[in-house]
Amino acid sequence: MHEHTHQLRNTRYLGIALGITISFFIIELVGGILTNSLALLTDAWHMLNDVFALSLGLVAAWLALRPPTVKRTYGYYRAEILAAFLNGVFLWVIVVFVFYEAIQRIQQPSEVQSLRMLIIAISGLAANGLSAFVLSRSKDESLNIRGAFLHVVADTLGSVGAISAGLIMFFTGWYQVDSLISMMIGLLIFYSSGKLIRDSMNVLLEGVPPHIDLGVLERRIVELKEVKKVHDLHVWCITPTKMCCMSGHVVVKEGTDRRKLMENLIDMLREEFEIDHTTIQLEEEDYPKAVGEH
Repeated sequence: MHEHTHQLRNTRYLGIALGITISFFIIELVGGILTNSLALLTDAWHMLNDVFALSLGLVAAWLALRPPTVKRTYGYYRAEILAAFLNGVFLWVIVVFVFYEAIQRIQQPSEVQSLRMLIIAISGLAANGLSAFVLSRSKDESLNIRGAFLHVVADTLGSVGAISAGLIMFFTGWYQVDSLISMMIGLLIFYSSGKLIRDSMNVLLEGVPPHIDLGVLERRIVELKEVKKVHDLHVWCITPTKMCCMSGHVVVKEGTDRRKLMENLIDMLREEFEIDHTTIQLEEEDYPKAVGEH
């Protein structure tokens, strides 16, 4: 019930941010065309990407609410991880577009209506700041929300950059700064999205969660007096905040109280490593092995 409430809240926050973003995408796109500002157009196109990203995140959050089935035994939590990964890739596509346009503008600078650009950019900053505030309340609960949050933060930086460019152009008439600031914003977007892609890739490839050292985990199991050794040990998670899983084969000594050992293992894994879903096979030496075991 508690988990369901969190999911509903995340869906509501995404919906609010999506409504704000659609409104100001239209404002910034029209404003960028009228003022001939690349920084403003960059921010507008990034906002359009945010519309897709937030929509994708909203669908993923809705899918995550669906219960497990006989064919989807883990449920649909991974839909949020897929959304986070795609959002990171979309951000990199935007960076390529921004650099291409910026280089073109540096080679052939054009006049920008800096005062109008400033007014629109300040409005965009207010909208992005509001969306970022809404999403920040749940960004640590889901990679999906964090991906959407990073999109909005990048937009906020874009608005700050557009305002900075507008001020410089208004007072100096140096129009190339519009493109240079756009490139700086692009680098920030590239950097911020890199960790999102790495984290989502690690989950999708069922890598060991960052907070777990597999060597330490194996050593802790072997330290139990009833245990001889461990093999075929695997640790993964369905999402970084939901269902951390472990499977492994534990070779035990003769005369071991298996029920007591299993209770100790489950408690230790949960308390020390935050692993809440375990599949452990207790066995003796020379126990039959499947072909894929190691």
